[in-house]
This record gives sequence, C-alpha cells and structure tokens, in this order.
Amino acid sequence: MTLYDRDKEFTRVEKALDSTFSGTAGIVLLEGAVGCGRTEFLKECADLAQERGARVLYGGGAEGEALPHGLLRRLLAPLAPRDGQQRSIPTHQEFAETLAEAAEDAPVVLCVDDFPHADGPSLGYLLHLARVVRRQRILLILTGPLHERTDSPVLGTELLRHPGFVRIPLTHLSPAGTAALLTEHAGAPVAAPPAERLHALSGGNPLLLRALLAEQPLPQRESDEWPAPEAGGPFTKALLTCLHRSGSGVRELARAVAVLGEHATPELAARLAGTTPSRARQGLTALESAGLTRDCRLSHPAVAAAVLDDLPAAERTALHGRAAHILDEAGVRAASVARHLLAAGTAEGPRAVRVLHEAARQSLVTGDDSRHAVACLELARSGCADESTDWDLDLRLAAVTWRFDPAAAEGHLKGPLAALRAARLGAAAAGHLARLLVTQGRIEEAAEALEYLARATGSGGGAQCTREDPLRGLFALPPAEDKPAPAPAAGEGGAEQPAEPVRTVSAELRSSASLWTHPGTQADEQAIDKLLEGTPLAQSTFDPMVQAVRTLVHTDHADRAVTWCRTLRPEGSAAPGWNAVFGYLQAEAQLRLGDLAGAEQQAEAAMEAVADRGGLFQFGPLATLVLAQTARGSYDAVARQLQTSVPEELFTSVYSLNFLRARGHYYLATHRHKAALGEFLDAGRLARRWGLDRPQQLPWRTDAAEALLALGEHRQAERFVLEQLATPDARGPRLRGVTLRLRAATTPLRQRPKLLTRAVDELRRSGDRFELARALADLGRSLQMMGEGTRAAMVTRRAWHLAAQCGAVPLAEQILPGQGGQDRKPNTPEKEPVEAGASDTDQLSESEKRVVSLAAYGYTNREISAKLYITVSTVEQHLTRVYRKLNITRRQELPMDLHFETLEHAG
Repeated sequence: MTLYDRDKEFTRVEKALDSTFSGTAGIVLLEGAVGCGRTEFLKECADLAQERGARVLYGGGAEGEALPHGLLRRLLAPLAPRDGQQRSIPTHQEFAETLAEAAEDAPVVLCVDDFPHADGPSLGYLLHLARVVRRQRILLILTGPLHERTDSPVLGTELLRHPGFVRIPLTHLSPAGTAALLTEHAGAPVAAPPAERLHALSGGNPLLLRALLAEQPLPQRESDEWPAPEAGGPFTKALLTCLHRSGSGVRELARAVAVLGEHATPELAARLAGTTPSRARQGLTALESAGLTRDCRLSHPAVAAAVLDDLPAAERTALHGRAAHILDEAGVRAASVARHLLAAGTAEGPRAVRVLHEAARQSLVTGDDSRHAVACLELARSGCADESTDWDLDLRLAAVTWRFDPAAAEGHLKGPLAALRAARLGAAAAGHLARLLVTQGRIEEAAEALEYLARATGSGGGAQCTREDPLRGLFALPPAEDKPAPAPAAGEGGAEQPAEPVRTVSAELRSSASLWTHPGTQADEQAIDKLLEGTPLAQSTFDPMVQAVRTLVHTDHADRAVTWCRTLRPEGSAAPGWNAVFGYLQAEAQLRLGDLAGAEQQAEAAMEAVADRGGLFQFGPLATLVLAQTARGSYDAVARQLQTSVPEELFTSVYSLNFLRARGHYYLATHRHKAALGEFLDAGRLARRWGLDRPQQLPWRTDAAEALLALGEHRQAERFVLEQLATPDARGPRLRGVTLRLRAATTPLRQRPKLLTRAVDELRRSGDRFELARALADLGRSLQMMGEGTRAAMVTRRAWHLAAQCGAVPLAEQILPGQGGQDRKPNTPEKEPVEAGASDTDQLSESEKRVVSLAAYGYTNREISAKLYITVSTVEQHLTRVYRKLNITRRQELPMDLHFETLEHAG
C-alpha cells in the first residue's frame, strides 16, 4: 500500500530498526487519531522489518477483550513448538528470555496495534519487557491514540524511561497528501479545487476520504461541488466509527462541540460534555488530529450534521437545553442562545422568556427575519407564566405575523383586546394595541383602545393629547385636513346645493382613520417620492411605505403606484402578507387605469398569497376582484366570490367600505338597483362615521346617484352629485370626470354635451380608460339625440374601442349592441374603419398626432383650434397631411390607437 505524507515518520522508524540490527533495543510509539492510518503504517513497518531479515511478531489489542493473555498468545504463536503442543503461559522473565534467545538468530520486532486496548495481563508482559531489554536486538513498535488512558500503567512514564524510546505522531493528511491519494484513486492528476474541497470535507482523515470516494465519483470539472454526504452512507458510518473508537469521552466532546457550533471553546465544551477542562483539551487534541476539528470547531457542516444525527432525539433536545443555559451564563448574544432554546423546544423561567424576546427583536433589526422572530415569541409565550407579559408577547406576535399570516395576526390581538375591555391592560400595551388595530384597518376597535388609553393616562382629548402618541411613526404623511370646498363652476351646480350635514367624528376615530386617508397636496407628492426612493422595506417602514403607495392610488397617480408596487413587492414566499398588500394596491391602481384584466389578475394573486389565512384583509383584494369581474361581465364568477362568509367584525374594518361598494356595483349590473343603493349608502355611513369620507377613496355619492338614476330618482341623484362636486376631492381629474358624467345625466339634454365634454377631458387626463369609455359613450348618445350623427358616430366608435381594450364586455355591448366586446373593431354605418399601425402613426409629427387624437374623438375643426390654440386653417392643413401620410380619405378612418395621454397638452 502507498503511504502519503509519511516519509519523515517512515525514516524515523528505519533509524530505530537500524539501531536494533546494531544490537540496541528500542521502543517506537506510533500515536495517531482513529482513521489516520496507524494500522496501515504499522503493517508497512512490519513488512520493512521482515524484508530486512527480522523476525516479526504481530498482534493487536481488542477493546473489551475478556480473555486473559489474549495479546500475549497472539504474539507468541509464531514461536510455538513445531510439534503442535500448547505452550503454557510463561512468566514475565521467561517471556523476555524467549525473545532474547530468538533475537540471537535474527532481530525480533514486536508489532502491537492498539496496545492500550489489550487485556491487562498482556500489558503487564509488555511493561516488563520495556523495563528489562536494553542490549538485545528487540524492537517494540506500538500504536495507540493520541489521548492517554490513565487506567493503564503502560501509558505512564515507563515507556519514556527506556533509552531507545521514540514517539512518532501520525497526523491527518495535508492538502498535498490528499491530492496524491486522489491521483492514485483516479489514475490521473486531480485539479486543485476538487482536491481542496475534499480535503476540507474529510479533514485529511484517510478513512473519511476513502469513504467519500466510495460514495461518489470524482468531479470531472473544477467548478463541480462535491455533493453532501449521504445520510447513513459510507462517510457517515466511517465518521461515527472514528468517534466510537475514540472513546466515550471524545464522543461526548464531539457532540458538545457540534451543538455549541461557532461558540464552542474548550471551557464551554467541557461544561456541556460534563468533563474537566484538561480532559476536554486532551479530547480536542485527538479530534483535531483526526481532522474532525479545527480551533474547537468541527471541520465541516456535514461532520456536525452527522454527529448530531447520531444522537437520539431526547438526548439532542436535552443537550440544546443545557447549551442554552451555559451560553446565556457566558454572556453570548440572545440570538444565539435562542437558537438552542428553539431546538430544545422549551423556555422555562423568566430568563428564557427574556432571551427569546430579545432574540426576536434582534432578528427583526439585524436580519429582518420575521419567521424566526415569530418562532422565538411563540416559544416565549408557551413558557410564560405572567399574564401581562403574555399580552405583550401577543402584541409583538401580531406585529410580526402579519407579514405572512394576516388571520393569525388578527387572532393574536384577541387576548389583549379582552384584557383592555376588562380594564386590565396597561397604558403602554393599550397604545401598542391601538397601533396594531389601526394597521389592520380595525377602526372601531382602534378608537376603543385610544379612548381607554386617554382615560388611563388622564388626558381627555384622544390619542393626540397623550404624552406619547402611540400612532406616531405609522404615518409617512400628515393626516388629511378638512378644507373649504370650492364653489361649483357655472353649469355644474344649480339652485339647490345641499350643504354637507353636520356630523361629529370623535378624536379617537379620526386618529385611527387618518392612516387610511390622504392629504393630497403637492408637498405630499414630493414627500412620497422621497420616502419611497430612499427607504428600505423593513418591519419598521412597511406601514408608512404602504400608506405612501395608497396615497398615490387615491390621488390620481395610479401609474406611479403600479410601478412602486412592482418594485417593493418582496420576492419569493418569505413575506406573503406583504406581497398580498402590494398586490392588492397594484390591483386597485390598475382598476383605476381601466386595466380590468390586470386588476383581476393582481387581486387573485393577492388573495392566493394569503389563501385561508387572509383574515379581514382578504376582503380588500376580494372587493377589487369583484369590481373588475363585474366590469368585465363575469357575473357567475362574482356570484361565487360573494358566497364567501362575511364575519360581523368586517364592519369595524376599513376593508368593509370597498367590499360594500363592490357588492353594490354587482347588484347594479344585475339590475338589483335598490339593493345596490343600500350597499352604497351603508358604505357612506361607515365612511362618515370614521372620518374617511374622501370621495377620491370612496365615491359613494356618485355610486348612489347611479343607482338612483336607474330607479328614476333624478332629484335625489342630483343631490348626491352636487354634494360630491362640492368636496375638495372633486379637484382631482378622475373624480371630477366621473362626477361630471353623472351631473350631465341629471341635466336637460341641451346642457349634457358641454358637461360630458368636460368630463371626457378630465378623464383623459386621469388615465382611467374605463371611465373615459363610459363618458364618451354618454357623449355619443347625447350628440346622437341632438342630431349630430357624424360626430356621435365617431365618439361612439372611440368609446367602443376603449371599452373593448379594457375588456369591459357589458359596456362595449351597451355602446354598440351586437358588435362583441373584445378584439374587434365596430362597424360604422358608413364603413369599417381601417386602423393605422404603429409604423404608420410614427411618421406623424407631434402636432399632427395631437390634432388626430382630438379629431378621432369627434371634435370639430373649430373646437380643435380652440383647444390647441392654433387657427382653423392650421387644423385643416394638419389633417390634409395626415390623410396623405396614412393613405385615408375621411375623418372616420383616423387611427384610434394613439394614446389619449397625448392630449394632455391640449386643453
């Protein structure tokens, strides 16, 4: 057999053999860890001695051998009489004399493998031989482990007293030795990277290295990683053999080192293994010599895994529990101690609860690891015996769990909420509870907590009057303020403009609701951009960032909201709750852009992300899904969605507002107008009760007006429309456009085209294609009724085109019955239009595109000149050039695929 990394050691054995042949007795002790090739090296020594003419007597110790003189018999077997008679056991002196007589003919070399494991009587013979042989040609070669067995006299000082004593340590292979062994195995040189990886995994232990090679073929490429060792495979078995043959003390020490991991030190490992520091250092030396440890760390994670897997589950659990106690006493960080408590599955006593509580905090601050934080808090709660600490842990669990399980987060607040209602919750906990209820959208209950906090702290004016506002830090933007309503423009109002009824919203309700509304000023838009661009998404920043994106959605910046939702959405499945929130906001933004299919897809994805664990939150994306599917005419799908059981608690939550509105629009689409009106009015009552009556968020008045118009109640509808026009939110183009469209429905026919034209302009600026299609459809009908057939046909054609683009099948069918609702162009009475392709419209100048866009909407040349501030002659010249470039002959053939945003400059 070829030996690697053993040249120096072999040279020392040869020198000892030379001295023996010269007539001087010697003792060679080969010390090495299990698996490092002691036996192989001893056999090579025996072969060398035999080749040089020595007489070799070979035997080995066997751990636990019960037969006395077993080793002695094996050594003397070659010297037994040839007549086959059994020789009696000699005395110590007779044994030495027998060997001396045999050495007269040829040097005698006694090779004893694992001599510390030999039976006691045989060890006595070897000890006597070591004392008496000096000038005889006798060489004693022994192998043994690096750590001593103190119960054997041979392992004392007797060997050291012999003048010919030589100690030769056999360590694990070097990287070069490993590469040489791999080269022999492969039959060709092995590249350095695979050799280095295998050396790191085996620790240079030849036994472990050969076990690895028995599991897998050598990698063919330098970049190939060596796969993890098989569970229960050759490597694991060889490793466990090494540990078991090293003795129980070393085995327990290896387990302690594996459990302690990066925090292992000789002192801590000794405490965990239940041994003394000196024995621990001795055992660590043996482990390091075997290549299993480096600097009191197991050499490779696979080694640690194999060591721990060998432990019975109960012992492993107990070991982790003791490790947690030891590390905590040693002042190790709470996060590391908590890992052992989690592995032990127990947290007994206030100290363990404190450690887990702190570990949860650290995991959120340093690594933003919410699942680990939840595991720590849940274990702490299971071991907590203090009621107030229980509630505090519930509150923290609710804060963290929302990231991936909204329903569980809501459930964690049941205990603190019950304690608050029983007047047993402390002021600090009440503030924390109020904050969490606000973020979950539970407005009524949050106000209840703020009222309790005001009483507990002696302040009488709600949350904002307390010494420490519990909602501080939630808000990225200042709460919305009531502003004086602008007077309606001429033609928008009338003699009857009902004032907003006086209502009282408590300070607590207003504080709770302010997170869910928006200020909507220019300064706030700048603050939103700064916040979203410069803030990382984390546990402490999630709520303000969501509020910022929600504000974009509600202030006619839906396109920016979509972009930010895509940017901020967490990847993978680490935070499905957060993923669902941004998916929901994106769905709502796409709905406001008229992207019905996109809104439906994102709403479904948001619901799927928290399937069966969405809690009250699930009714948010459900409402958006119902609105999108209703607009698309998927009434059967909506009916199935609305079969969802609705808990009573929903109507204390902001998610009830859009849910009521969505259900109302489904009723409206399926001709249940009174039921729809009831849903819209209920939503309005709740919004007003909570201080959330912002039409940009919830246009319940125009919803109600639409239902009233369907019922023939035009005067009541007009009342709600005028109320909405009088609100500050009516300045926004989307809300103003929708409101003006319904205002036109309450006015005489001759006034409608003017109001609807303004509605079209506003909605074109807002980006909502669906509402723009509705306004254009109404404008086309009004023009038709007033006898402007040509312009009415063009406007109607544009309305149908937009409705078809949105996938709004019912609206498209209503505009042009029988034409279908998707992917088709409507037939006009005169001619099927030929749409110009992108390559055709690209040749148009920007001025020509603006003129074409307005002309395609049915504007006359004079109206186009007024909007673009150019002469009628210039409009005509532009249109003439456009006809020539696009090879068309009439206005009805103008392209409809120019995006309406090109008209923002026109007006």
